[in-house]
Amino acid sequence: MPKRLCIRRSVSCCLLAVLSSCGPVGPNHEVPPVDLPGSFSQGGVTWKLHAAAAGSARPQAWWRLYHDPTLTGLEERALAHNQELKGAVARLRQARELSNQARSQYFPNVTLGTGSERSKIRFRGPGGGGTVQSNDFSVPVDCRYELDVWGKLSRQVESATATEAAAGESLSALRLSVAGEVAQTYWALRAVDTNRAVLTHTLEIRRKALELFTKRRDVGNISGLDLSRAETEVATAESERIRLDQDRVSLVNALAVLTGAVATGSAIAEQPDLPKPPSVPSALPSEVLRQRPDIRAAERRVAAANAQIGVACAAFYPSFSIHASSGLDDGRLPDLFQASSVVWALGGSVITPLTNQKFLNSQRRGAIAAHEAVSAEYRQTVLESLREVENALQGAAILERRQVAQNKALQGARKTYELSVKRFEAGLVSFLDVVDAERTRLDAEQAANAIRAERLALSVALIKALGGEW
Repeated sequence: MPKRLCIRRSVSCCLLAVLSSCGPVGPNHEVPPVDLPGSFSQGGVTWKLHAAAAGSARPQAWWRLYHDPTLTGLEERALAHNQELKGAVARLRQARELSNQARSQYFPNVTLGTGSERSKIRFRGPGGGGTVQSNDFSVPVDCRYELDVWGKLSRQVESATATEAAAGESLSALRLSVAGEVAQTYWALRAVDTNRAVLTHTLEIRRKALELFTKRRDVGNISGLDLSRAETEVATAESERIRLDQDRVSLVNALAVLTGAVATGSAIAEQPDLPKPPSVPSALPSEVLRQRPDIRAAERRVAAANAQIGVACAAFYPSFSIHASSGLDDGRLPDLFQASSVVWALGGSVITPLTNQKFLNSQRRGAIAAHEAVSAEYRQTVLESLREVENALQGAAILERRQVAQNKALQGARKTYELSVKRFEAGLVSFLDVVDAERTRLDAEQAANAIRAERLALSVALIKALGGEW
């Protein structure tokens, strides 16, 4: 081999090796810093972090903490048939295919074609002129490959991969949101059933009193005023119960839509009781927020925007391409597949931007601004999550104290009502005192149920705020 040719090949190989060793331009991704407290609420860190928080988030069947088969069935149907979730799954598939498109650029672009042409050319010369007719048959194979010297392609793949991951986390966040909405709607339905049971019992008491007063009025033992009051109390309780019937229909229909079913004909069996919410720790480490899918999605969007800065920076540098072509070309179709018809070409090109520097600078500054925007959104998401957890934790403690106080008030209201009935039967008080005591008892019953329902709803809010399970 000639010495000059050896030198050329050696220089070409060294240059290719140097170019291949260049790392991607632009900054590497870093999670935006956020100052977090050591733990939530008051007290020390006493709760062990869930293992899933350190790795990738995984769905948790947190609704099983309530040990309610009806709720479990509703959650499973919602996660399988909710239309919002189906749309999010389709968007995740779209993001995955976009990521695959970006990765496909790692491979050379090879095309195969066929062509035929018949042409007639007229020429003129000193000896006169004439025409020439010719045929051309070809089967070209072209290959083009751009060297990823400055990491533009790898940054594009990095951005697409992060966007795909963000779509996956957004899907998990939507699953958590839908599951939480199902649970909160279900507990609201249970609260309505509990209040309907209270009003049913109240109606029984008031109707018995009305029957008794009707008999006493007939024999002249009471005035028409007491009977009118008894009739008013019965009608008021009936009206309130009918309003709860309307509320129940609305909640049942809402659960039907959440589970991907039509509202027409939907039904859920009545359960007139409210269980205790699952116990929660008094303090939690702030790192538990890492398992929240919305925070993970926000962080992946930051990574995607950061990679776009690298793409914009790489646009300032020359691009290196290798192109090769081969195939068959001949003027006669029968000779097209002969060895003499083989043609080929091999070369390379370097393209350097010269006059569009202003455009490239604007593109780079825009990518930096986009990264700053999603970084601020990430920090805002973290701060909002801290607020949600603090509200839920402290609210749960406050509601527990309210529950104790309200239970005492309910016991007192029941005792007052029983005493007022006895004193009325003994002729010591008017029926108006009985009405007031009975109203107070009903209000206390409904207030106690409202606090129990609020505690259940707040427990769901805490689970959502912690990313699905603590």
